[in-house]
Amino acid sequence: MMNNNLPQVILFQEDEKALNYGFKIPFELNSDVAVRSIEYDLEDFKNGEVKLVGPRPTKDAIYYLHPYKDNEYVHESLGEMYFLEEKLELYKRVGYLLGAKSISTKVILSESKKLEVDVEGKVRVKVVNSGTNVNYSKQSQYKEALEISEKYNQKENYDLNKNIDELRDMTEKLNLHHELGIISLIEARDSRNSGVELSERKVKSEISSEYNRLLQISAQLSSPVFSVGADFKHSLETLNKLNVDIEFVF
Repeated sequence: MMNNNLPQVILFQEDEKALNYGFKIPFELNSDVAVRSIEYDLEDFKNGEVKLVGPRPTKDAIYYLHPYKDNEYVHESLGEMYFLEEKLELYKRVGYLLGAKSISTKVILSESKKLEVDVEGKVRVKVVNSGTNVNYSKQSQYKEALEISEKYNQKENYDLNKNIDELRDMTEKLNLHHELGIISLIEARDSRNSGVELSERKVKSEISSEYNRLLQISAQLSSPVFSVGADFKHSLETLNKLNVDIEFVF
């Protein structure tokens, strides 16, 4: 799988900066981050069948490797909500392929943090708000965007066993073994050996973990040595931990 060999974060810089940044930063850059020349390296990515999602690549642009799509990078300007919605779409897809008649979600903002990078390049995480002190205005925005209640009808061509086999292939291909809620849901809907089939389940998941991890990996790029946009630096100021309760009724 090609994703295994790709950097998690890419920063495109002018060629001279891309070549010489190593002589200017007083620390070792995170091994998951790659600084590439916008003049000479961009075509190599495209020719390597890598998809870049978002605005047209320019110098100072940052891209994040999609957590579970093959060879796809997402421009950092698409931001947190893009990754949150992608995670929910993954759960929804699994749910309706497994025969869910309805799917509903409840979103909870449990904690806010900020990232700080010291002179040695070490990234520190500082808790800003948690528990009863969370930003309720922000929580309301998440609820409005991410809380859903959907119902589905199955057609004559619906085939649960075929879908289960395809979902198992998908989890293998996209290396989703850490998504225990998804894996368990797939297993519980397969009655071919047990004769028992799940009819209802509530799954708890932190849907912000992938995006927050990418921010933490890329935080060193806020060093004055690199040219990056103000929006990227602003994104490091607040990392929100977002949990979602998803109810599947089959």
